[in-house]
Amino acid sequence: MRHAYKQFIQLFKSGQFDDIYHQTSDSFKSQYSMDAFHRQASAFHHGIRRYRLLNEMVLNGNRYVLWSDSRKEKLLYVQFNHANEIASIQMTVSSSSKETNPFTQNKYHLPFKEEWFVVSEGTTLGTYHHDPIRKKRDGYDFLKTQEQQPYNRRKIGMDGSYAFGERVIAPLHGTIHQVVDGLSDELDADHPFGNHVIIQHANDEYCLLAYLENGSIAVNVGDTVKTKQLIGRCGRSGITPEPRLHMRVMNHPDVYSATALPIQWKGRLRPMRGKVVTSREEEGWSYGIAALDFSELLLYVVQAIPRLFFRFFG
Repeated sequence: MRHAYKQFIQLFKSGQFDDIYHQTSDSFKSQYSMDAFHRQASAFHHGIRRYRLLNEMVLNGNRYVLWSDSRKEKLLYVQFNHANEIASIQMTVSSSSKETNPFTQNKYHLPFKEEWFVVSEGTTLGTYHHDPIRKKRDGYDFLKTQEQQPYNRRKIGMDGSYAFGERVIAPLHGTIHQVVDGLSDELDADHPFGNHVIIQHANDEYCLLAYLENGSIAVNVGDTVKTKQLIGRCGRSGITPEPRLHMRVMNHPDVYSATALPIQWKGRLRPMRGKVVTSREEEGWSYGIAALDFSELLLYVVQAIPRLFFRFFG
């Protein structure tokens, strides 16, 4: 009998690694023997008393769950497939958990207008898939979905992608520093960012918008762009498994040597992995009271009391 994904961490905590192994997919078993997995899991778990759930996401029939130890030095990332089998287990020790970069001085809008799904984000440790190094981790990947599916199954190829061809807009006014276009909309490891644009903003901050559609870029180097001006359209160029949009703000225009910065977002919005976000949230409370600090929460409650009183007794 298979344990539900919520019971996985209990098995792991109690050292029942053989039981976990029996719940893995055939593909997993073909890559790792039971003995090898048991040794690795035992070594990883040594010294850990409790695990903390950091993130959970459901996409395309798969569930992705991330735990860490209390110090956030060890990360346990597990993928469950549609049959509730364990398809992947990643156990990593973070050497950069205490590294921090300053947030951007500018505040940025979302680079789109409609609802998009946050596939990965680098502000939370372990939720960004591009690079485990803090220097490059603070970026976002956005994907358009319907009912947690990135494709319309009734259509073929790119026509079935909800993200492909969608408008990508400038998250802030600035000057176009670099444009790369002309790359095919297909997986390309030689050009990992595919067709992309880098915008120079105030305070020496540079925004990268990547994986754009071939031939869709509507700006040129040296152009001055306004906030929310059309930049191009979402594509599948570069090293991406499906059409999606990558956004990163850096301290230098060279994407390979620059340090990525945690982004300050306009309004109260903070895109969280596994959540759907939209630009309509920028001027409101994006995630309710969870986004407020104590003083703001107190003000929010005080302002709400008269409205509630008149609603029920007025």
